[in-house]
Amino acid sequence: MSPEPAVRLRPFPFRAALAICSDIDGCDLPTFLAVHRYLNDPRSGLGLPVADSFFGQGRDPGQMAYFLPDGRTPGPEAHHIIQALRGGIIDSLHSWGDFNLAAPQPQALRSLAARLVEDLHRQGLSVKVWLNHGDPCNRQNLRARLQPGYAGDDPASPYYTADLLKPLGLKYYWWSDLVSWPLSNRPDSPGSRLRPGINALKNTVKILLGQRQKARTTAQIMELCQPVTLRDGLALMAFTRHLRGLKEPTSRHTLRYTLGDPVLEQLLAQEGYLILYTHLGLPRPGPGEELFPLPDRTALDRLAQHYHAGSIWVAPTVRVLSHWLMTRHLVWTAHREGERLIIHLESLQDPTTGPRPPEPEELAGLCFSVPAAGEVILRLAGRDLVPQVFGPDHTGERVVGLPPPPPPSLEALKL
Repeated sequence: MSPEPAVRLRPFPFRAALAICSDIDGCDLPTFLAVHRYLNDPRSGLGLPVADSFFGQGRDPGQMAYFLPDGRTPGPEAHHIIQALRGGIIDSLHSWGDFNLAAPQPQALRSLAARLVEDLHRQGLSVKVWLNHGDPCNRQNLRARLQPGYAGDDPASPYYTADLLKPLGLKYYWWSDLVSWPLSNRPDSPGSRLRPGINALKNTVKILLGQRQKARTTAQIMELCQPVTLRDGLALMAFTRHLRGLKEPTSRHTLRYTLGDPVLEQLLAQEGYLILYTHLGLPRPGPGEELFPLPDRTALDRLAQHYHAGSIWVAPTVRVLSHWLMTRHLVWTAHREGERLIIHLESLQDPTTGPRPPEPEELAGLCFSVPAAGEVILRLAGRDLVPQVFGPDHTGERVVGLPPPPPPSLEALKL
């Protein structure tokens, strides 16, 4: 076997990647169903692979939560949440519950969290993504740079529940950090040299003002995801979401700004990742009110055009994060065996677990730039995987790889 230098692992088969990552605040079941029928259904909607989140415990009547406000009784939405988790329409937990304005009682919080994990385990379900929620009263949240009162991962706190995250299957969490630009793969992309310098100046000012805890590293502003050790020693991957020039609340009525042409054009120019921070359930529609006003529909239509044309890969949050992990930490080699090019997928150097074999779902969408002709085989643990040819990309390179993950099932949207 001879080494083959003309092979390159690509970030994705498209030019860029985007996930619409929605906090479930204020969303009721009818709004949830209507939003995702429009976004996800290829026949009556846009055919975009978009997933959502849920609360463990609700606060408002009709809120999309597993338990009623008593934290013990499964609500009428619980069955739909189970279906949506199973089919991939929901992939994230928006913390154990909605405790805006009033912190939870520690013992009740513990019971709620344990009961939710037990119920999901009984259903054969896990949740890999956690989204910190809400105001400082939400003491159940995990470590965050700007919220020192979040204590869910502090063993010395009465709000400690992070020991239940591993049984839940958690791997990624949003640690309440936002950036106003796409997170780029390319070191030569616009702003890749300027932003770290600006960040260093901001850090200096924060330190002089006695706000050292608010400083951000270069990795925090330039990388989509990074390993973090929580205060109880649990290792997770913390990720950053995107918000462009808006204050709260972001909603489906602000998509004209957060998914407008300037954002998508910058994403394509940087060939990077963007996980959008939004609230698709807000505002609750009134009688006869349009779910998506025309400017927001237009922004979504443009995103769908990019997706179906193969320029922007749209996927659920967990898929984008898993794919990022694979492209950053996969160990692979390429050799010739006669006329065949063999790409050996050796191991995933997972920052949170150590070296391990990649899971099949993590390999979905894995792709390589390869020489213009000849058979290519991906080899995993002695098993040959025949990749599909994605065709020449926008630069003319030949791209081969494994098919992207299937879109979420629409079964959960049927009543």
